[in-house]
Amino acid sequence: MATDPIRKSVTVPIPPGDAFRIFTEDLGRWWPVDNHSISANRGERPTSVTVEPREGGAILETCPDGDTAPWGRVTTWQPGERLDIAWHVGRDENDHTDLTIVFTPMEGGTRVDLTHGGFDRLSADATETATSYLGGWDHVLGSCYAQACGALCN
Repeated sequence: MATDPIRKSVTVPIPPGDAFRIFTEDLGRWWPVDNHSISANRGERPTSVTVEPREGGAILETCPDGDTAPWGRVTTWQPGERLDIAWHVGRDENDHTDLTIVFTPMEGGTRVDLTHGGFDRLSADATETATSYLGGWDHVLGSCYAQACGALCN
């Protein structure tokens, strides 16, 4: 079924704490905001994307006009280990999906496992949204994030 949780993994050549920090503190640097942001939907580029580093913290895009647009809310904050997010980019917070990112130490680096579920909450949009994210995470996690982590090792 198209609304089953999406599971993606990438191995990065840095310790879990660094992998977590890049995922959170540097989100606005590695995320492909030119085509994966609320501002991009308006033909603009956001000025920043930030993660408030705590449970209950917001993930916010700052638009060129200074307004902020929420992407999600942190529900679990365990630096170097796990990050859970109620993800609702461009939707009402009640229509969130669930992101879990787990950072597992491995020899020579960290395995980062992302699970994105909860699409059934979106009712009529569930299948279309899940299908979009299925390919989207390959690019965002497997390419953009992985490259950001690899850059530290050069």
